[in-house]
Amino acid sequence: MEENRAFEQMRMAAQAPLQERDPAQLAAMADGDWDPDRGLLTVQTLGQAVSVAVPDYYVTPELEPWHTLILLHYLANADGTPPAGRLMTFGAMRDGLIRGTKYDAASEKQLSDFLNLLTPERLRAACRALAGRELPEKCDLCVTFPLFPRFPVTMKVWFADEEFPASGKLFVDQSADHYLSVEDAVTVGDLLIERLKRELQK
Repeated sequence: MEENRAFEQMRMAAQAPLQERDPAQLAAMADGDWDPDRGLLTVQTLGQAVSVAVPDYYVTPELEPWHTLILLHYLANADGTPPAGRLMTFGAMRDGLIRGTKYDAASEKQLSDFLNLLTPERLRAACRALAGRELPEKCDLCVTFPLFPRFPVTMKVWFADEEFPASGKLFVDQSADHYLSVEDAVTVGDLLIERLKRELQK
């Protein structure tokens, strides 16, 4: 109960600055769609369209609580900067020296722990289910996920061979600071890994 109350306070705090903003401008900055007749701002996340009701900023269909909170933060921070198309670690984000660098190591361990149990085909199928798009890179598999339209997360994977176990790393685009704080970005990484695990269990 206490945890729910604390989250509700965070959600209300995230909604407050949005209520002062022009929803049409918000949609333009976040690369979403604004329907003034219905009062809905629609944004894509991992291949799913979600609608945000204005002026209350409630999200449908309902997302996991932290996913909802990050979406609201994304809308509040969005300034229209397009993705740079160049990757950086979480540690390279603004104020990411401690929190981001720690997450770079933690996410690499999380990925390595379950990648060793997978075939490339199963992993590719799970990535496609989350709207992941393969990119040509100097690794065995590189997939970019549209967490939000202007906040992609990229996963690089090296599959196991006779000498080395499988490993993986997560990266954000160099424009990431225009949309989320490093604390939110870390939550994004965890969310993506958990969604991948869920797809792999189907």
